[in-house]
Amino acid sequence: MNHAHSKSMFVGSVLLVAAFTGACRGGEGDTDAGGGGEGGGPPLSDATSLECPAPGHLPFATETNGFADDDNRLTAEGSPRYKDESSDVLGVPGGPRVNTYIAVDAASGTSDPPYDGAKARTGQNSGLGSVPLYQEAVSLWFYDEAATSWTTLGRAKTDDLGKYSIPDGGELAVAPGQPVYSVLEADGSCAEHYEYLLPEGTKVVVTDIDGTLTLSDEELFKQIDDGAYVPLQNQSAQALMSAWVDKGYVVVYLTARPHLFRSETRAWMEHEGFPVGPVITANSLVFDESARVYKRSWLNRVLDDFHWDVVAAYGNAESDIDAYEDAGVPKDITFIVGEFAGANGTQPIDGNDYTTHISEFVAAQPDAN
Repeated sequence: MNHAHSKSMFVGSVLLVAAFTGACRGGEGDTDAGGGGEGGGPPLSDATSLECPAPGHLPFATETNGFADDDNRLTAEGSPRYKDESSDVLGVPGGPRVNTYIAVDAASGTSDPPYDGAKARTGQNSGLGSVPLYQEAVSLWFYDEAATSWTTLGRAKTDDLGKYSIPDGGELAVAPGQPVYSVLEADGSCAEHYEYLLPEGTKVVVTDIDGTLTLSDEELFKQIDDGAYVPLQNQSAQALMSAWVDKGYVVVYLTARPHLFRSETRAWMEHEGFPVGPVITANSLVFDESARVYKRSWLNRVLDDFHWDVVAAYGNAESDIDAYEDAGVPKDITFIVGEFAGANGTQPIDGNDYTTHISEFVAAQPDAN
């Protein structure tokens, strides 16, 4: 893999986003979302979870259904590829916590961050762009296992960029790995938010995605160009992350991908069977030095604010190596795959294959619990 060429391709490609987005009409729709709700809505299912992004009949009645703006309806019908965004929350119960939209240089807070996200669509072969679904109702839903019922956690309208922000009222404790669904009431489509409020000392594994879990950075470009394309894994990448989770460790996915690709990222991980974990994406395009700063900032949060214990860190790029070193991750638990395997005192993963590493290193680690 030519890392420099790969990253320059990524930069050139993503810079097209601004031109595409600028050409998309935002709209000023201020019509209230119409629909049947409990009286005239579609039939309800008895599901206790949703298969996002298109779950079919919902197990609860939203306040409205049907698009508030006909332009949005036409967008959804003509652009079948989902480009929703949905933040995750990381932190410590009763202590510092943030969501994945926090600015790189912002301090971690102690109040509950909002559920931030966006509702958008694009064409199957147009992954670099997104057309916002503006001024549409979005509601948050959570299945309360103790009460064996669905509960709504809030509601808002998207703005003219399709974005929403719904406060977390703190009424319910959401278990790590249990989704809170943001539902576009217009068509019942959804995206998952996750909360990972874990005590200090929690043992975690940090991993990059592109070129680390995927075969190369180019796999994302292929998926951008074709929404039906399934990126190839490095050998045993899914088995590696599952092996850690089976031992009780939490996997933190720290990728330089911007929020624009959260939908593709979650869909690929679910399709390939990767264990659920917080997915950290960037507020803007980052690469090389900016990727180093962004990842270092997040690692500092994990280590210094949350006081979680990083037991292994995986990457493929020089920016991964530098960020892990900057944050104080020991070289003997920094594992690098691809072109820079073993660089700067890191531990090499040879042949883009984690099979031996799983049997020789991961299997020898104690259970986290």
